[in-house]
Amino acid sequence: MRQKLIEEKRRKIRRWLSGIGIILSIGIIIYLRIFTPLWFKKLTVFSVKNIIVEPSTHSSFIKTYISIPDSANILSLNLEEIYSKIKQVYFVEDCFIEKHLPDTLFIRLKIRTPWVVVSDANNAVIMDRQGFFLPLQGNFKLWNIIGMLPGEIGRKTAEPEKLNILKEIEQWYNYYGIAGIFPLDTISIGDTDRIELKNASGCIYIRGDGIRRQMKVAKDVLSICKKNNFPFEYIDVRFEQPYVKKKLPDKDRQ
Repeated sequence: MRQKLIEEKRRKIRRWLSGIGIILSIGIIIYLRIFTPLWFKKLTVFSVKNIIVEPSTHSSFIKTYISIPDSANILSLNLEEIYSKIKQVYFVEDCFIEKHLPDTLFIRLKIRTPWVVVSDANNAVIMDRQGFFLPLQGNFKLWNIIGMLPGEIGRKTAEPEKLNILKEIEQWYNYYGIAGIFPLDTISIGDTDRIELKNASGCIYIRGDGIRRQMKVAKDVLSICKKNNFPFEYIDVRFEQPYVKKKLPDKDRQ
């Protein structure tokens, strides 16, 4: 009987000690979770010393724009806030941000690619394939788009239908290799039922639907004109039967 009492007492002590151990472990974990990050944040080894921006041509601007203090701790940086801020820059399509411990912030930018020039009588801007407007700069050899409103820098076009038509024109223009026969300079898209594809030698009329078929017909007609050395003023492929108007010599024009 005495032995049983002793064993029962030992079991109670073990249970009591186990409970104390569990409570202490939980307390230590909570303490570490609360105070360890605070301790790390005070360490100067985690102060931001390097900000690497790719492409490096935009490094100075981005560093100034996000304005991270010299004393900032890399563990405290909110990458979502930095991402949202960088995305507001008009020439940035997207970006990737990563912390490289202990002291380096790495930023890779995806820069908007100039696609076409959108112009009217008063203004000209560059537009990328997502429809965002960029300032006109450099000597880019881009298609000139008229009949579409050039918008504010950093804003997206308010004419998504015309944007999608331009993308489709580009797709089938490249697919059928029309550039080798008819290098395109200007697209007039003011009237989507009578879109004009122009260069110095002539014009092709298409409409904003059924573009694949029309570009295929245009390729065939252009090939015949080139083979027969037939100068044309315009080719109209909007309807079932294409129409070609011959270009008259300058002396015969009224």
